[in-house]
Amino acid sequence: MSGIHGFAAHNGVSDPTDILNRMLKAIPSPESSVKYHWVAQEGHAGLGTIHPSRTGGSIYFAEDASNGLWCVFDGIIYRDNNDLGREDLIEHDGATLLLEHYLRSGIDCLRKINGSFNVAWWDGKNRRMVLANDKFGQRPLFWGARNGALVFASMLARIMATGMLPREIDVEGFADLLSYEYILGEKTLFKDIYILPPASYLTYKDTTVHIEQYWHLDHIQPHGRYDKRRLDELENILKIAVRRSTRSDLNCAIAMTGGLDSRCILAAAANQKLSFFTHTSGQPNSTDVVLAKQLANQTGVQHSFELTDPRALSEWLTPMVLHQGGIMATLHSHTCQILYSHPSFDAVVHGIGGEFIRSFWATPKDLTISNFTTVQKLLKQRMLGKKRPRYLEQLWKQEFRTLGLRAPEEHINTILSGYTSQDSSFASVMDYLYLHERCRKFLNKGILTVRPSVDVYFPYLDHQWIEAVAAIPISERITNRIQIDLIRRLCPQILDFPYAKNLIPLSAPPWKVNAIKYYRGIKQRGYQRLGLAYRGPAEVPTSYYSRWIREEMRNTITDIVYNPKAAFRTYLNGETVETLLNQHFSGKENWETLVAALTVFEISHKLWVAP
Repeated sequence: MSGIHGFAAHNGVSDPTDILNRMLKAIPSPESSVKYHWVAQEGHAGLGTIHPSRTGGSIYFAEDASNGLWCVFDGIIYRDNNDLGREDLIEHDGATLLLEHYLRSGIDCLRKINGSFNVAWWDGKNRRMVLANDKFGQRPLFWGARNGALVFASMLARIMATGMLPREIDVEGFADLLSYEYILGEKTLFKDIYILPPASYLTYKDTTVHIEQYWHLDHIQPHGRYDKRRLDELENILKIAVRRSTRSDLNCAIAMTGGLDSRCILAAAANQKLSFFTHTSGQPNSTDVVLAKQLANQTGVQHSFELTDPRALSEWLTPMVLHQGGIMATLHSHTCQILYSHPSFDAVVHGIGGEFIRSFWATPKDLTISNFTTVQKLLKQRMLGKKRPRYLEQLWKQEFRTLGLRAPEEHINTILSGYTSQDSSFASVMDYLYLHERCRKFLNKGILTVRPSVDVYFPYLDHQWIEAVAAIPISERITNRIQIDLIRRLCPQILDFPYAKNLIPLSAPPWKVNAIKYYRGIKQRGYQRLGLAYRGPAEVPTSYYSRWIREEMRNTITDIVYNPKAAFRTYLNGETVETLLNQHFSGKENWETLVAALTVFEISHKLWVAP
């Protein structure tokens, strides 16, 4: 399992090595791993790191005993250059680099570093622990402090294994899980355990915790227009970002779907003739799998397909929660397949974050909304969805109802209070919230499960790419056109393939897209008038998960959520829960997000509160 872990204790601990060993053993590693532990004299601090042997590359521990400084590191750091002709764009000794930068300029060094990482420095001379992450917090770092000690880890399970923090449910975290599908901000499901915010550093000294943000995305002021010069710049930066991610020293796979984001990465990689292959898992006739294979064939790239067995999904629910830490309500446990399948690749390149270039959820109509109070209201509505408000008020028991309904709203307000840009349009605020919250929490949904066996890279979260995109006014990038322009330049032969969301070729001009959508609308209304079911344009199913949850996974899930002694019944109205569950499993309603939240909560409780 890739990650860092450790502790700092003001008065020291009697057996620091035992604490680190317990943290290490909390999550079994399915692969051969490289491990390193270090403890300070008198047990004032301990640092640990573990990484799959197959990912090689970086050095994850560094020390300078003469200056009393030790460092553990998890992730990757990119070299600061724009030279596509340079063979190596990454640092292979990340820990030493971060240690040297800290010695020279302290925490200020973080502003200049591009990468995906967590780092911990033990500053022995000043008797302080410093934790920090990259500008977008791509890799969650859990931490907690109590009774004169700080404990931290890339995985929640490692913190819980120390016994240094309480095992108490935080009802506010549970309320977020039910309301938004994930827990907002720094909170987790457990009291006194938090996630380090993005672009932040934490210092722990003399039992005091101090957190400060060292960089702000919303300080980048959009300017100019999207034109040929801008497209030239984006093309160069995307190629660099994809090259950094598709490492020449590892066997890399690009995770392909039928969507736009992975297709754009494929175009940049194929254009540069990088060494890679494409990979997709699922069912052989699902839309993503069919289109991914066609795209790979068109570019002459080897394609790898891994069949997902729905009968195994139930067995993977507990490993999924164990690796994710219970901060995301999902039943999509298929990512655990990689723990048992011994993949043929060392690293996977993902398209997560690609939505930022087209402004995530925003639409052209959202550009006209600039009143911040209205923006806040619309954001809450968008995040809650149309269905959840129908049951949330009745879901909570009377004694928890006020807290359960108030806390999620307060958490959004707290996050938005950190938004300082002069642009208060709905689209701009949505960009900020999505990138800092849903995008990085979605990473946790599947990527933490993958990383015991392989490393994961995100070209669209390359800091240089994000900064270049953020400098383009949202009104200029709220459609798919920038990515389509990039594909047209880099690999035009894949434009003619349908787009997974609407099965219309990307090369189709706007008038044709609108005409097809108009015709489909007429056809759908005609079917409805005749009382017939309209299946839409897809020739193959997009996803099997809704069916699997009600069929192959049904027995396991119902055993969990219908259990009369389930822990969530302490907080929720049992009769309301039963009614909603009956509606879902009978097919009358789709309450999948509720079922996911209850399942994840219950597994988390069993893992860490009442094992």
